[in-house]
Amino acid sequence: MNRIKRRERLLIGVLCVVIMVAALALIRSQPWGRIDLRPIKPNTPNWIVCVRLNDDAHGDLLMLLPDGKTLPLTEDDFDNRSPDWAPDGKKLVFSSNRRDMVYQLWTIDPDGKGLSQLTIGGGAKLAPYYDRDGQNILHVAQGLVTEVDVKGVHSLQLIPSASQMIQVREQYGQIAFRYAKRPNPDLIAAVQRIDDGEQVVLQDLTLAQQQFTLPVVIGGEQVDLDWAPQGQSLVVSGVGLLLPTSEGELRIGGVIRFDFGQDTREIQPLPLWLSRDNSQAAIEVVWSPDGSRVAFVLCERLKDGSLKRIGLASVPETGGVPTIIVEGEVYHPDWSPDGQQLVFAMGKPGNRQIYTVRIDGAELKARTQSGDHITPKWSPAR
Repeated sequence: MNRIKRRERLLIGVLCVVIMVAALALIRSQPWGRIDLRPIKPNTPNWIVCVRLNDDAHGDLLMLLPDGKTLPLTEDDFDNRSPDWAPDGKKLVFSSNRRDMVYQLWTIDPDGKGLSQLTIGGGAKLAPYYDRDGQNILHVAQGLVTEVDVKGVHSLQLIPSASQMIQVREQYGQIAFRYAKRPNPDLIAAVQRIDDGEQVVLQDLTLAQQQFTLPVVIGGEQVDLDWAPQGQSLVVSGVGLLLPTSEGELRIGGVIRFDFGQDTREIQPLPLWLSRDNSQAAIEVVWSPDGSRVAFVLCERLKDGSLKRIGLASVPETGGVPTIIVEGEVYHPDWSPDGQQLVFAMGKPGNRQIYTVRIDGAELKARTQSGDHITPKWSPAR
């Protein structure tokens, strides 16, 4: 009898263990059940993440280490792209279609460990950017600007707000944003795709429920934006920017800074550099970490409206003649944390390599040798 009871207790114990393991596996498979089991993460000063494209234009995340070595973070048949660093340099977020071929947000440690799905649900999640405090991630979900916390528990639609949805659909026929960034919890700037180009819209969340329209900062054929590292100043670069004049709207290329007061409806524009005949353009603008300069890709606008990338340039944050740092077909510049170097991709599509350079053009270094690479991001860790 005792032997039978011992056997029953053993079977019950084994069954309990199996149930507990299965429950833990189920919890771990959900974004809200993520448990970070690695209290000590790699220290990442001077680490650079980028995307390496294969022949099918699908991306894998690749880490470029300070000693010149490379570390693949993903190697699979899925499309992994748009990586962004957490502010402490301990985590990366990116967009991938690795589950059911639907783009969701995923996180991964800089050494390729700790891969975890952050978002769930239908519809593509794209263009993730960490907030400055690292607590939330802005992204575009089915065309809408949305935030999700770093545990994937709480998600909130931000642009358009509920009160703006009807007006935006009626005015534009669709809701389509490319990406968004914000300097503080209440202020967001986003690039919106419209029928005749793009425009920068500003969402002040303290006013969003009172406004039935999206305030437009500036429109153009193509626009990009970035916030100053301190304060409420926004820089916009573009092609065919619509600049109001006394004689109507003028289409120009260039870089314009917008300063906002305590009331964000008070906007003071400051042109940093303009191509008044629209023969040149600026795209992919990024503000330096120390706030002293903005860098961008300088382009020639051809007669058919297409762009020829002619170099990496910068201007002081107060404006001036652009300084050409590197000549060539440059893509996706990003600053080092000390503001003394830039990383970028350069070359023809299909053979773009990652380079770093000092802001005076010295010490140009190729960080990759073969393949096609895009969207490098320098770790914020110092």
